Amino acid sequence: MRNKQIKIDQNELESMVKKLRFLEESNRALISIQDKLDRLSHFQSKMLLSYDVHHILETWLVRLRELVKIEVCSVFLVEEGGIEFIHKISEPEKLSPVIQKEVEAQISLGNFGRAISKGIPLSVPAEVFGKESGRLLSVMIAPLSNLKRTIGAVVIAFEENKDFIRQQTLRFLHILVDFFSLSLENAYLFNDLKSAYFDTIKAIANSIEARDPYTKGHSERVARFSKAIAEEFNWDKNEIELIDWGGVLHDVGKIGIRDSILNKPGKFTDDEYNEIKLHPLIGTQIVKDISFLEPVIPYVLEHHERFDGKGYPGGMAGKNISIKGRLLAVADAFDAMTSDRPYRKGLKPEDALKEILRNGGTQFDPEVVRAFERAWMSGKVICEERE
Repeated sequence: MRNKQIKIDQNELESMVKKLRFLEESNRALISIQDKLDRLSHFQSKMLLSYDVHHILETWLVRLRELVKIEVCSVFLVEEGGIEFIHKISEPEKLSPVIQKEVEAQISLGNFGRAISKGIPLSVPAEVFGKESGRLLSVMIAPLSNLKRTIGAVVIAFEENKDFIRQQTLRFLHILVDFFSLSLENAYLFNDLKSAYFDTIKAIANSIEARDPYTKGHSERVARFSKAIAEEFNWDKNEIELIDWGGVLHDVGKIGIRDSILNKPGKFTDDEYNEIKLHPLIGTQIVKDISFLEPVIPYVLEHHERFDGKGYPGGMAGKNISIKGRLLAVADAFDAMTSDRPYRKGLKPEDALKEILRNGGTQFDPEVVRAFERAWMSGKVICEERE
Protein backbone atom coordinates (compact mmCIF):
# COMPACT_ATOMS: atom_id res chain seq x y z
CA MET A 1 0.00 0.00 0.00
CA ARG A 2 2.84 2.33 0.89
CA ASN A 3 4.65 1.79 -2.47
CA LYS A 4 1.42 2.47 -4.34
CA GLN A 5 0.97 5.77 -2.50
CA ILE A 6 4.49 6.85 -3.41
CA LYS A 7 3.84 6.07 -7.08
CA ILE A 8 0.65 8.15 -7.11
CA ASP A 9 2.44 11.06 -5.48
CA GLN A 10 5.24 10.87 -8.08
CA ASN A 11 2.73 10.94 -10.97
CA GLU A 12 0.99 13.93 -9.46
CA LEU A 13 4.35 15.61 -9.00
CA GLU A 14 5.25 15.06 -12.67
CA SER A 15 1.87 16.42 -13.70
CA MET A 16 2.34 19.48 -11.53
CA VAL A 17 5.83 20.04 -13.00
CA LYS A 18 4.39 19.89 -16.52
CA LYS A 19 1.68 22.37 -15.59
CA LEU A 20 4.22 24.70 -14.00
CA ARG A 21 6.43 24.53 -17.09
CA PHE A 22 3.45 25.28 -19.30
CA LEU A 23 2.46 28.23 -17.13
CA GLU A 24 6.05 29.44 -17.10
CA GLU A 25 6.28 29.23 -20.89
CA SER A 26 2.90 30.94 -21.23
CA ASN A 27 3.98 33.69 -18.87
CA ARG A 28 7.22 34.20 -20.78
CA ALA A 29 5.24 34.34 -24.04
CA LEU A 30 2.88 36.96 -22.62
CA ILE A 31 5.78 39.05 -21.28
CA SER A 32 7.47 38.77 -24.68
CA ILE A 33 4.31 39.86 -26.49
CA GLN A 34 3.87 42.81 -24.11
CA ASP A 35 7.46 43.86 -24.75
CA LYS A 36 6.90 43.57 -28.51
CA LEU A 37 3.72 45.64 -28.28
CA ASP A 38 5.60 48.37 -26.42
CA ARG A 39 8.31 48.40 -29.09
CA LEU A 40 5.70 48.29 -31.83
CA SER A 41 3.80 51.25 -30.36
CA HIS A 42 6.93 53.44 -30.55
CA PHE A 43 7.72 52.18 -34.05
CA GLN A 44 4.12 52.74 -35.23
CA SER A 45 4.14 56.38 -34.14
CA LYS A 46 7.15 56.98 -36.42
CA MET A 47 5.61 55.08 -39.32
CA LEU A 48 2.43 57.15 -39.18
CA LEU A 49 4.59 60.17 -40.02
CA SER A 50 6.02 58.45 -43.11
CA TYR A 51 4.31 58.98 -46.45
CA ASP A 52 6.71 56.97 -48.63
CA VAL A 53 4.88 53.74 -49.45
CA HIS A 54 8.04 51.89 -50.50
CA HIS A 55 9.83 52.96 -47.30
CA ILE A 56 6.89 51.76 -45.23
CA LEU A 57 6.90 48.40 -47.00
CA GLU A 58 10.63 47.86 -46.53
CA THR A 59 10.71 49.02 -42.91
CA TRP A 60 7.62 47.11 -41.80
CA LEU A 61 8.74 43.81 -43.27
CA VAL A 62 12.14 44.02 -41.60
CA ARG A 63 10.57 44.98 -38.27
CA LEU A 64 7.97 42.23 -38.48
CA ARG A 65 10.68 39.58 -38.86
CA GLU A 66 12.46 41.08 -35.85
CA LEU A 67 9.34 40.82 -33.70
CA VAL A 68 7.87 37.50 -34.79
CA LYS A 69 9.42 34.18 -35.79
CA ILE A 70 8.32 33.78 -39.40
CA GLU A 71 9.74 32.23 -42.54
CA VAL A 72 8.88 35.02 -44.94
CA CYS A 73 6.58 38.02 -45.24
CA SER A 74 5.43 39.43 -48.58
CA VAL A 75 3.23 42.28 -49.70
CA PHE A 76 1.02 42.25 -52.78
CA LEU A 77 -0.55 45.56 -53.84
CA VAL A 78 -3.38 46.35 -56.23
CA GLU A 79 -2.47 49.02 -58.76
CA GLU A 80 -4.73 52.08 -58.90
CA GLY A 81 -7.80 51.22 -60.94
CA GLY A 82 -6.75 47.58 -61.26
CA ILE A 83 -7.93 44.28 -59.79
CA GLU A 84 -4.76 42.17 -59.92
CA PHE A 85 -2.59 41.66 -56.82
CA ILE A 86 1.02 42.35 -57.81
CA HIS A 87 4.00 41.20 -55.76
CA LYS A 88 5.87 44.26 -54.47
CA ILE A 89 8.33 43.09 -51.85
CA SER A 90 9.38 40.07 -49.77
CA GLU A 91 11.57 39.72 -46.71
CA PRO A 92 13.81 37.84 -47.21
CA GLU A 93 13.83 38.70 -50.91
CA LYS A 94 15.33 35.33 -51.91
CA LEU A 95 12.05 33.61 -50.96
CA SER A 96 9.87 35.82 -53.17
CA PRO A 97 9.54 33.16 -55.94
CA VAL A 98 8.35 30.60 -53.37
CA ILE A 99 5.81 32.94 -51.76
CA GLN A 100 4.41 33.79 -55.18
CA LYS A 101 3.91 30.07 -55.88
CA GLU A 102 2.27 29.76 -52.47
CA VAL A 103 -0.14 32.57 -53.31
CA GLU A 104 -0.99 30.94 -56.64
CA ALA A 105 -1.79 27.71 -54.77
CA GLN A 106 -3.95 29.55 -52.22
CA ILE A 107 -5.79 31.34 -55.04
CA SER A 108 -6.55 27.96 -56.65
CA LEU A 109 -7.91 26.65 -53.33
CA GLY A 110 -10.06 29.77 -52.90
CA ASN A 111 -8.39 30.76 -49.63
CA PHE A 112 -6.89 33.98 -50.98
CA GLY A 113 -10.21 35.18 -52.38
CA ARG A 114 -12.02 34.21 -49.18
CA ALA A 115 -9.67 36.29 -47.03
CA ILE A 116 -10.01 39.29 -49.35
CA SER A 117 -13.80 39.08 -49.63
CA LYS A 118 -14.29 38.75 -45.85
CA GLY A 119 -11.75 41.47 -45.13
CA ILE A 120 -10.17 39.59 -42.20
CA PRO A 121 -6.90 37.62 -41.86
CA LEU A 122 -7.11 33.92 -42.68
CA SER A 123 -4.59 31.28 -41.52
CA VAL A 124 -4.39 28.03 -43.48
CA PRO A 125 -1.87 25.19 -43.99
CA ALA A 126 0.91 26.02 -46.43
CA GLU A 127 0.74 24.27 -49.80
CA VAL A 128 4.26 25.06 -51.03
CA PHE A 129 6.33 26.12 -48.03
CA GLY A 130 7.82 23.30 -45.99
CA LYS A 131 6.82 20.51 -48.36
CA GLU A 132 10.38 19.62 -49.34
CA SER A 133 11.63 19.62 -45.73
CA GLY A 134 8.51 17.92 -44.41
CA ARG A 135 7.76 20.74 -41.95
CA LEU A 136 4.22 21.78 -41.15
CA LEU A 137 3.96 25.49 -41.97
CA SER A 138 1.00 27.84 -41.92
CA VAL A 139 0.22 30.80 -44.14
CA MET A 140 -1.60 33.93 -43.04
CA ILE A 141 -3.37 35.94 -45.74
CA ALA A 142 -4.26 39.38 -44.40
CA PRO A 143 -6.08 42.01 -46.51
CA LEU A 144 -4.82 45.60 -46.51
CA SER A 145 -7.49 48.26 -46.95
CA ASN A 146 -7.92 52.01 -46.98
CA LEU A 147 -11.16 53.93 -46.65
CA LYS A 148 -12.04 53.39 -50.30
CA ARG A 149 -10.98 49.87 -51.24
CA THR A 150 -8.73 46.87 -50.70
CA ILE A 151 -5.24 48.03 -51.60
CA GLY A 152 -3.36 44.77 -51.16
CA ALA A 153 -2.57 41.80 -48.96
CA VAL A 154 0.16 40.63 -46.61
CA VAL A 155 1.13 36.96 -46.91
CA ILE A 156 3.13 35.46 -44.03
CA ALA A 157 4.54 31.93 -43.77
CA PHE A 158 5.33 30.77 -40.23
CA GLU A 159 5.80 27.69 -38.04
CA GLU A 160 4.66 27.21 -34.45
CA ASN A 161 3.92 23.89 -32.79
CA LYS A 162 2.77 24.89 -29.31
CA ASP A 163 -0.91 25.69 -29.36
CA PHE A 164 -0.93 28.43 -26.71
CA ILE A 165 2.04 30.30 -28.15
CA ARG A 166 0.70 29.79 -31.67
CA GLN A 167 -2.54 31.54 -30.72
CA GLN A 168 -0.63 34.45 -29.19
CA THR A 169 1.55 34.65 -32.31
CA LEU A 170 -1.54 34.75 -34.50
CA ARG A 171 -3.07 37.51 -32.40
CA PHE A 172 0.15 39.49 -32.51
CA LEU A 173 0.36 39.06 -36.27
CA HIS A 174 -3.21 40.38 -36.52
CA ILE A 175 -2.18 43.46 -34.54
CA LEU A 176 0.90 43.95 -36.69
CA VAL A 177 -1.13 43.75 -39.89
CA ASP A 178 -3.67 46.24 -38.53
CA PHE A 179 -0.90 48.70 -37.73
CA PHE A 180 0.70 48.07 -41.12
CA SER A 181 -2.61 48.69 -42.90
CA LEU A 182 -3.11 51.92 -40.94
CA SER A 183 0.35 53.17 -41.95
CA LEU A 184 -0.31 52.41 -45.61
CA GLU A 185 -3.75 54.02 -45.47
CA ASN A 186 -2.21 57.14 -43.97
CA ALA A 187 0.42 57.24 -46.74
CA TYR A 188 -2.16 56.71 -49.49
CA LEU A 189 -4.40 59.47 -48.12
CA PHE A 190 -1.47 61.87 -47.80
CA ASN A 191 -0.25 61.10 -51.30
CA ASP A 192 -3.78 61.63 -52.67
CA LEU A 193 -3.91 64.97 -50.89
CA LYS A 194 -0.41 65.88 -52.09
CA SER A 195 -1.34 64.95 -55.66
CA ALA A 196 -4.46 67.11 -55.52
CA TYR A 197 -2.44 69.97 -54.05
CA PHE A 198 0.24 69.57 -56.70
CA ASP A 199 -2.41 69.68 -59.44
CA THR A 200 -3.75 72.91 -57.94
CA ILE A 201 -0.28 74.49 -57.82
CA LYS A 202 0.43 73.28 -61.34
CA ALA A 203 -2.79 74.94 -62.51
CA ILE A 204 -1.65 78.19 -60.88
CA ALA A 205 1.75 77.90 -62.58
CA ASN A 206 0.06 77.22 -65.91
CA SER A 207 -2.14 80.27 -65.44
CA ILE A 208 1.00 82.37 -64.86
CA GLU A 209 2.64 80.93 -67.95
CA ALA A 210 -0.56 81.56 -69.92
CA ARG A 211 0.02 85.29 -69.37
CA ASP A 212 3.18 84.88 -71.45
CA PRO A 213 2.66 82.35 -74.29
CA TYR A 214 6.40 82.22 -74.91
CA THR A 215 6.99 80.49 -71.56
CA LYS A 216 4.42 77.70 -72.01
CA GLY A 217 5.73 74.50 -70.45
CA HIS A 218 8.74 76.30 -68.94
CA SER A 219 8.20 75.06 -65.37
CA GLU A 220 7.87 71.40 -66.38
CA ARG A 221 10.95 71.57 -68.58
CA VAL A 222 13.00 73.22 -65.83
CA ALA A 223 11.94 70.46 -63.43
CA ARG A 224 12.90 67.80 -65.97
CA PHE A 225 16.34 69.30 -66.64
CA SER A 226 16.92 69.80 -62.90
CA LYS A 227 16.14 66.16 -62.15
CA ALA A 228 18.59 65.07 -64.83
CA ILE A 229 21.32 67.08 -63.07
CA ALA A 230 20.29 65.83 -59.61
CA GLU A 231 20.61 62.23 -60.78
CA GLU A 232 24.23 62.94 -61.69
CA PHE A 233 24.76 63.98 -58.06
CA ASN A 234 23.05 60.76 -56.90
CA TRP A 235 20.39 62.60 -54.93
CA ASP A 236 17.97 60.33 -53.12
CA LYS A 237 14.46 59.64 -54.36
CA ASN A 238 12.73 62.09 -52.00
CA GLU A 239 15.00 65.00 -52.95
CA ILE A 240 14.50 64.31 -56.65
CA GLU A 241 10.71 64.20 -56.19
CA LEU A 242 10.86 67.63 -54.52
CA ILE A 243 12.31 69.04 -57.73
CA ASP A 244 8.89 68.67 -59.36
CA TRP A 245 7.53 71.08 -56.76
CA GLY A 246 10.55 73.37 -57.11
CA GLY A 247 10.23 73.44 -60.88
CA VAL A 248 6.53 74.23 -60.83
CA LEU A 249 6.85 76.85 -58.10
CA HIS A 250 10.12 78.60 -58.96
CA ASP A 251 8.40 81.37 -60.95
CA VAL A 252 5.17 81.53 -58.92
CA GLY A 253 6.17 85.03 -57.76
CA LYS A 254 5.53 86.32 -61.28
CA ILE A 255 1.86 86.35 -60.31
CA GLY A 256 2.70 89.69 -58.66
CA ILE A 257 4.38 91.18 -61.75
CA ARG A 258 2.39 93.35 -64.14
CA ASP A 259 1.45 91.91 -67.56
CA SER A 260 2.83 94.99 -69.26
CA ILE A 261 6.27 94.03 -67.97
CA LEU A 262 6.03 90.24 -68.37
CA ASN A 263 4.92 90.58 -71.98
CA LYS A 264 7.11 93.50 -72.96
CA PRO A 265 8.72 92.64 -76.33
CA GLY A 266 11.77 94.86 -75.91
CA LYS A 267 14.44 95.64 -73.36
CA PHE A 268 13.37 96.49 -69.79
CA THR A 269 13.96 99.87 -68.24
CA ASP A 270 15.87 99.88 -64.94
CA ASP A 271 12.61 100.27 -62.98
CA GLU A 272 10.96 97.45 -64.91
CA TYR A 273 13.96 95.17 -64.37
CA ASN A 274 13.92 95.97 -60.65
CA GLU A 275 10.26 94.93 -60.55
CA ILE A 276 11.03 91.67 -62.36
CA LYS A 277 13.75 90.96 -59.80
CA LEU A 278 11.11 90.93 -57.06
CA HIS A 279 9.49 87.71 -58.24
CA PRO A 280 11.72 85.33 -56.20
CA LEU A 281 10.84 87.27 -53.05
CA ILE A 282 7.13 87.34 -53.90
CA GLY A 283 7.22 83.60 -54.60
CA THR A 284 8.96 82.92 -51.30
CA GLN A 285 6.29 84.87 -49.44
CA ILE A 286 3.65 82.68 -51.08
CA VAL A 287 5.40 79.38 -50.26
CA LYS A 288 6.94 80.00 -46.84
CA ASP A 289 3.77 79.53 -44.78
CA ILE A 290 3.07 76.06 -46.23
CA SER A 291 5.06 73.80 -43.90
CA PHE A 292 5.65 70.81 -46.19
CA LEU A 293 6.87 73.13 -48.98
CA GLU A 294 9.65 74.57 -46.82
CA PRO A 295 12.33 72.40 -48.54
CA VAL A 296 11.28 73.98 -51.87
CA ILE A 297 12.02 77.57 -50.82
CA PRO A 298 15.65 77.61 -52.13
CA TYR A 299 14.39 76.75 -55.63
CA VAL A 300 12.01 79.70 -55.50
CA LEU A 301 14.30 82.20 -53.80
CA GLU A 302 17.74 81.48 -55.25
CA HIS A 303 17.34 80.40 -58.87
CA HIS A 304 18.49 83.81 -60.14
CA GLU A 305 21.52 84.06 -57.86
CA ARG A 306 24.87 83.87 -59.64
CA PHE A 307 27.97 81.99 -58.60
CA ASP A 308 30.01 85.22 -58.91
CA GLY A 309 27.62 87.11 -56.62
CA LYS A 310 26.09 89.32 -59.33
CA GLY A 311 22.63 87.75 -59.24
CA TYR A 312 19.43 88.60 -57.39
CA PRO A 313 17.59 89.04 -55.06
CA GLY A 314 20.32 88.58 -52.42
CA GLY A 315 23.59 88.89 -54.33
CA MET A 316 24.71 85.58 -52.81
CA ALA A 317 27.90 83.98 -54.15
CA GLY A 318 29.56 80.58 -54.44
CA LYS A 319 28.57 77.87 -51.98
CA ASN A 320 26.57 80.41 -49.97
CA ILE A 321 23.90 79.71 -52.57
CA SER A 322 22.22 76.39 -51.74
CA ILE A 323 22.87 73.48 -54.09
CA LYS A 324 19.15 73.61 -54.97
CA GLY A 325 19.46 77.21 -56.11
CA ARG A 326 22.69 76.53 -58.03
CA LEU A 327 21.17 73.50 -59.72
CA LEU A 328 17.92 75.15 -60.77
CA ALA A 329 19.81 78.20 -62.05
CA VAL A 330 21.47 76.05 -64.74
CA ALA A 331 18.24 74.31 -65.75
CA ASP A 332 16.30 77.59 -65.79
CA ALA A 333 18.93 79.38 -67.89
CA PHE A 334 19.19 76.51 -70.36
CA ASP A 335 15.43 76.50 -70.96
CA ALA A 336 15.34 80.31 -71.22
CA MET A 337 18.10 80.28 -73.83
CA THR A 338 16.37 77.60 -75.94
CA SER A 339 12.96 79.32 -75.78
CA ASP A 340 11.76 81.77 -78.44
CA ARG A 341 11.01 85.29 -77.29
CA PRO A 342 9.25 88.13 -79.20
CA TYR A 343 12.60 89.89 -79.61
CA ARG A 344 14.81 86.88 -80.46
CA LYS A 345 14.83 83.29 -81.65
CA GLY A 346 15.77 80.61 -79.16
CA LEU A 347 19.22 79.04 -79.38
CA LYS A 348 19.74 75.52 -80.61
CA PRO A 349 20.20 73.19 -77.62
CA GLU A 350 23.82 72.51 -78.62
CA ASP A 351 24.58 76.25 -78.65
CA ALA A 352 22.82 76.75 -75.31
CA LEU A 353 24.98 73.98 -73.84
CA LYS A 354 28.09 75.84 -75.01
CA GLU A 355 26.84 78.97 -73.25
CA ILE A 356 26.29 77.02 -70.04
CA LEU A 357 29.81 75.59 -70.25
CA ARG A 358 31.30 78.99 -71.04
CA ASN A 359 29.68 80.56 -67.97
CA GLY A 360 30.75 77.86 -65.53
CA GLY A 361 32.56 79.56 -62.64
CA THR A 362 30.99 82.97 -63.29
CA GLN A 363 27.21 82.74 -63.62
CA PHE A 364 26.99 79.05 -62.73
CA ASP A 365 28.54 76.64 -60.25
CA PRO A 366 31.21 74.72 -62.25
CA GLU A 367 30.33 71.43 -60.48
CA VAL A 368 26.68 71.79 -61.50
CA VAL A 369 27.77 72.68 -65.04
CA ARG A 370 29.85 69.49 -65.25
CA ALA A 371 26.90 67.45 -63.95
CA PHE A 372 24.67 69.06 -66.57
CA GLU A 373 27.20 68.19 -69.27
CA ARG A 374 27.29 64.56 -68.09
CA ALA A 375 23.50 64.43 -68.15
CA TRP A 376 23.57 65.88 -71.68
CA MET A 377 26.14 63.34 -72.87
CA SER A 378 24.13 60.45 -71.42
CA GLY A 379 20.96 61.61 -73.21
CA LYS A 380 19.05 62.66 -70.08
CA VAL A 381 18.58 66.28 -71.22
CA ILE A 382 15.78 65.81 -73.70
CA CYS A 383 14.71 68.91 -75.62
CA GLU A 384 11.29 68.34 -77.13
CA GLU A 385 9.93 70.22 -80.09
CA ARG A 386 8.17 73.44 -79.01
CA GLU A 387 4.82 74.41 -80.45
